[in-house]
Amino acid sequence: MKFADVTPTKVQVAPNVSLNIWDAGPKDAQALVFIPGLTFSGAVFCHQLDHFSDRYRVVLVDPRGQGDSTTCPAGNNYMAHGADLIELCRQLSIHKPVLVGWSCGNLEAWSFVRQAGWDALAGLVTVDMSPLPLNSDPSAWTEGTPDELRAVGTQVLTNDEAAAGFWDEYLREVMWQGPLTQAQYDYFMGLGAGCTRATCHELFCDAILSDYRPEAQDADKNLPTLMYVAEHWADVAVPWFNKLCPNTPTEVLSGHLMANQYPQQFNARLEQFLQEANL
Repeated sequence: MKFADVTPTKVQVAPNVSLNIWDAGPKDAQALVFIPGLTFSGAVFCHQLDHFSDRYRVVLVDPRGQGDSTTCPAGNNYMAHGADLIELCRQLSIHKPVLVGWSCGNLEAWSFVRQAGWDALAGLVTVDMSPLPLNSDPSAWTEGTPDELRAVGTQVLTNDEAAAGFWDEYLREVMWQGPLTQAQYDYFMGLGAGCTRATCHELFCDAILSDYRPEAQDADKNLPTLMYVAEHWADVAVPWFNKLCPNTPTEVLSGHLMANQYPQQFNARLEQFLQEANL
């Protein structure tokens, strides 16, 4: 099945909160649930739905406050996102999914582990974000220095013009490798347009102050796991994460938007992971 042929649906996961999802593939097959990063729609994983939905049940999720899901005055944090995901799986009769988080979607996946336990999953794949985004240790894998992250939270995402500049630079310099066409630029900016600046600010601050190292280690000890890492910080990220989670393989691949920019390589490694885990 192709992404373009799948009609998204809404699932209520909390009072006045509905998640927009794409649900494709055999309903009785192993479920792969894909969780996007900050501001993004689950549509960013369109190539994964195209590739895997012939053999797996593939669910792409717009988290609350993102994409076409409900914009909420409360619950814009990763514990709420994790609870939403647990309820979504319950509503869809999905038992022991493989979660595939990307960027801040990793935090949502680890939040699932914190609240439901590692044994509620069949596997966990995380893409290019540390479980401890803020750390003063210069050898640690973080989202930036404490001063940089403080500035983003208190000076950048607090006004429209600065926030727009931040996302423009992040897309061009970190997410995508090489030049973007105008159509590509508009597409990716559009995938984040469903998230208001206020919601983004709340989620960013919650993300930066999160610490999901215990959940990453629980998964590492008990589940099939995989971490993808972008090339630009692999020299720091790989040794730091390998020390924290020694049983989790790390796959270095291109830029932050690797699943969308290089789907063949991304999907091949995910395919290998699923086969090795007999999933």
